[in-house]
Amino acid sequence: MLILILFCFLQGFTEFLPVSSQGHLIVFNEKFELVYLTDITLLESTILAHFGSFFAVFFYYMHTIKGFFVSIKLIDRPDIDKNSFLLINLVISSIPLIILGYLFGKFFNYESSRIILIIGITSIIFGLLLFIVDNFCLRIKNLNSLNYLSSLIIGFFQCLALIPGVSRSGSIVTAMRYFGFQRKFAVYYSNLLSIPAILSATGYLLITNLDQISTTSILSLYGITILFLSFIFSLVFIYFFVAWTRNFSFLIFAVYRLIFGICLIYFFYF
Repeated sequence: MLILILFCFLQGFTEFLPVSSQGHLIVFNEKFELVYLTDITLLESTILAHFGSFFAVFFYYMHTIKGFFVSIKLIDRPDIDKNSFLLINLVISSIPLIILGYLFGKFFNYESSRIILIIGITSIIFGLLLFIVDNFCLRIKNLNSLNYLSSLIIGFFQCLALIPGVSRSGSIVTAMRYFGFQRKFAVYYSNLLSIPAILSATGYLLITNLDQISTTSILSLYGITILFLSFIFSLVFIYFFVAWTRNFSFLIFAVYRLIFGICLIYFFYF
């Protein structure tokens, strides 16, 4: 049970913070075989954990999401309705990940013997980029400064997270800080983008691996526990990240990425 709790903690801790959930879960699977402890495969555990994170971010931003539904009738007038304007930009930012994510999943080998090295190197590189951009770029823009072109560019930066170790949240906030957006708005936008990102990723896993998924395993005590704990841990760290960025920089996350990347390279390759 302790290993299962650690798995859920890692999902909640890394999904919304700029430290790469994919990278951490790949490293976790290198050390622990969850299937031998729970009879739930890594695929099933990953899907359940991501659904837990989805429900957490949906719950946290429920008021904003309700506003989207109310504003759908004004989707053709984003100039007079901020919710419809934000919704259109979120859709534009999500399109590149949905298209490139499908192609990337077809051709990238996540079982490569060099996968840990890739995670270590990308963790270090993007940790340094996060530190530099967060400290030396302007920080004055918010929703009013967003436009369709910048949203599309942010969407392409989000696609960098398809490379293990980069971090979806990290690539988005790095790009947005580079373009001068405030930390608070960058985190807000990144968290909202996680909703279509998680849904498309889990949907892809479900559709392409339907024959490998057991309803009995998913509905078992372990399956429900993974879903619930991932929801709780994700919700805790969403609150933490939002609160943190109101008063502090991303330095702590950049330092963590550097330490994480160096440790991976040292312990796995030396």
